[in-house]
Amino acid sequence: MKKILSFIILSSLLIVNGCDKQDAAGNKKAEELANHPLPVEVSIVKQTEWIEDVSTYGSVKKPDIVEIFPKMPGKLVRLLAIEGQKVKNDDVIAIVERDEVGLSFKPVEVKSTVTGKVETLYLKEGARVSDMNPILSIFKQEDLKLIVELFETDLAKVRDGQKVIITHDALPNREFTGKVSLIKSNLNSQSGKGELEISFYRNHLEIMPGMFGRARIIINRRTALTIVPEALKKIEGKDVVYTVNSGIAKLTFVELGLQKPDAVEIKKGIRAGDTVIIFASEELKDSARVKIVGGTQQ
Repeated sequence: MKKILSFIILSSLLIVNGCDKQDAAGNKKAEELANHPLPVEVSIVKQTEWIEDVSTYGSVKKPDIVEIFPKMPGKLVRLLAIEGQKVKNDDVIAIVERDEVGLSFKPVEVKSTVTGKVETLYLKEGARVSDMNPILSIFKQEDLKLIVELFETDLAKVRDGQKVIITHDALPNREFTGKVSLIKSNLNSQSGKGELEISFYRNHLEIMPGMFGRARIIINRRTALTIVPEALKKIEGKDVVYTVNSGIAKLTFVELGLQKPDAVEIKKGIRAGDTVIIFASEELKDSARVKIVGGTQQ
């Protein structure tokens, strides 16, 4: 019986001693955290321009074709254009001589009536021409349109005249601008999508019919309070950030607006100019002492 009692007492002492060591270790860690602030990286809450947009894709519609006729009959002595060549309105594309026996005429210039690209040459040099038969055809560059489709939920946000940013895989590192010029009223019953026409603001001779294009339709522009996504945390299902003031971290609940891959809109909880933590160790908690070692502080 004495042996059992001694064993129990000894075990109790060992347990108490172990707990004391754990408490001491925990206190030591807390003391270290108090004496050595947690290193953190931060970012500044900013008021920025928030662009709401809708993205889609489609292809460039083939525009109207214009045929070029000489103003008088004669002989095609020079052809100054080839198929695929870019031409502008009023460019000389052919020379015609009127060859009537006993009469001499000054060569007549045949000019393009549109800006675009030569699609088809109908005649060769030396051929007889008349004002009834075209020499060549040109597709009108100013009529180029990008045809795209949108689901009805996105289509409801789009209005005539909205600005569009257009890119083409075949023309890398370039952006073109246009506007929504037509919203068709009927939806495709199978896809549930509606069709839009987007007109280019300027003539771009490098854009060709049938070319694949991506469109970013600008729905709205406004000012918004934003943070980088790395600053946003979740605690018990609620959205929070850690702000920093005088070296102390503060847990702050926030109300979110819209989100993008590189920015999160904040409706309530923080103000422009506040400093928020974007990277820290797992020891970070409310009221912890911190030291800013990186990030953006302006």
